[in-house]
Amino acid sequence: MAHQVSTAAGSYDVDVLIVGAGPTGLALAAQLAAYGTSFRILDRRLRPVEESRALAIQPRTLEALRPFGLSAELAAAGTPARRLQLHLPEENLDVDLFDTGLEDTQYGHLLFLPQSETEQALIRHLGSRGVRVERGVELMDLQRLDPEDPFAGMEARIQRMDRGIERIRARYVVGADGLNSTVRAKAGMDFRGGRYPDTFVVADLEVDGVQPDTVHAYPAEDGFLFLFPLGRPAGWRMISIREPGDDSALDTASLQRIVDRFSDGEVTVRDPQWISTFRLSHQIAEYFQNGSVFLAGDAAHVHSPVAAQGMNTGIQDALNLGWKLALGARGLASDDLIDSYDAERRPVAKDILGFTDRIFRLATSRNALMKLPRTKLLPLLAPKATGITPLRSAVYRRVSQLGIGYRGSDMTDSNGFPFPGAPRPGDRLPDAEVLQDGARRRLHDVTAAPGFHILLTGQGWEDDAAARLAADLPRLTGLLSVHRLVPGSPIAAAAPGVVQDTGGDALRRLGVRPRRPALLVIRPDGHIGYRSTGTELDGAVAYLRRLTAAADSAAAAAAG
Repeated sequence: MAHQVSTAAGSYDVDVLIVGAGPTGLALAAQLAAYGTSFRILDRRLRPVEESRALAIQPRTLEALRPFGLSAELAAAGTPARRLQLHLPEENLDVDLFDTGLEDTQYGHLLFLPQSETEQALIRHLGSRGVRVERGVELMDLQRLDPEDPFAGMEARIQRMDRGIERIRARYVVGADGLNSTVRAKAGMDFRGGRYPDTFVVADLEVDGVQPDTVHAYPAEDGFLFLFPLGRPAGWRMISIREPGDDSALDTASLQRIVDRFSDGEVTVRDPQWISTFRLSHQIAEYFQNGSVFLAGDAAHVHSPVAAQGMNTGIQDALNLGWKLALGARGLASDDLIDSYDAERRPVAKDILGFTDRIFRLATSRNALMKLPRTKLLPLLAPKATGITPLRSAVYRRVSQLGIGYRGSDMTDSNGFPFPGAPRPGDRLPDAEVLQDGARRRLHDVTAAPGFHILLTGQGWEDDAAARLAADLPRLTGLLSVHRLVPGSPIAAAAPGVVQDTGGDALRRLGVRPRRPALLVIRPDGHIGYRSTGTELDGAVAYLRRLTAAADSAAAAAAG
């Protein structure tokens, strides 16, 4: 259990019960631990996964894991892929990956790293915070603490392999327990969609005859072959489609026959470390929240592995939800803030599911009409399309998940229009190199501490602006940081704590002018929640009070 700052008051044994200790559940646990929220994390498996399973970490996920000190460790352990080689019938087309459209992040590449190593990094981090995953524990049942009030918490009945049945009363329950989620079933949340008809083969092995550190794609009439540079536990990950009716045993020879179908014998595979077959689904939960029960990751949505979106989407589900539950456990979250998880994340997951489904069907369909795009149009258009920089930028922005935002969410607001091209409320905070107290840092480092961050830019701010904000928002003591962001020079000292934009990138990417005052509230998940122009503070205060309105009302009622 995490170190506790908040306590599960009243009838609760714990604030949050997390069911499932894959990447999604572990990321959620890391965020709750950062806030000192009481929680338990359970998993039916006796040990973490050993296979690589998900293998790609997107730039936005590396950013999102930065507050836990994991991004540098993962980046050092993984294999960056900066090039795609598309093997077409008449030519091999080299495409630079993420070479444009990602200027506002430190992580301008796709990182290949076995899921097992990503999980181990999260487990080590949690261990340093005194958190232990409870393994060999299975959820048997979920019941509302109050049958008439779905928001009053849940009682979970769990089966422990070592100690029998236990009951846990939790303020919130999060199902991060995968495709066959018990939490989803017990909460009565529909899972809608279907399965793809084909069977696929996956193997971690060694490959000869291909360029290293490059993703290789072989689209063909019969389907596709992908080779991904993995590094460990083998040099490469192979994914392909099996021929209909082929139920033969898989070994090196059968894998070679599959590869030969797509590579015309130019590629040799050997020394497989792991071989498996799998079927794929495209499904999404009707809701991501039912009262005090939430779904995240594969428990909420599953889709094809196209564009490496699955694990990354699950981790970002967790980091959208975690801070909201952490504030809720402290009595600092309005009902609307808690409910905004479904409103913000389900549209994202639905969009990703539709995007990956369309591409996957084009890549795998045996229908004569559906095959045309990959067999006829792709060889014709790919050489031209890959030369269009704005198109590549848009595609990479989407795939990297840097473009995901929550514009229009009720949990965002503005007072005054930003300059054209500026990030809007709901958008991710762009990153840039800055100088603070004489040290080079990233803007994302400045805003990494748990809680809300307010950036004050431009001229005209009173010296006591931070103190006034703190006085107006006493309930956010310890969860509100105010920063002055100013133009600067590496040779000119600034006041302690002031953030200097010595290169001009931070202010430019924020869409603010050096002299004109502006204010931005950064949510705990790294998205802009509120922005305004001028030196007026009331709008930011009102925005943050609205997010905690229910807690304030309850406190006022108690005082009365």
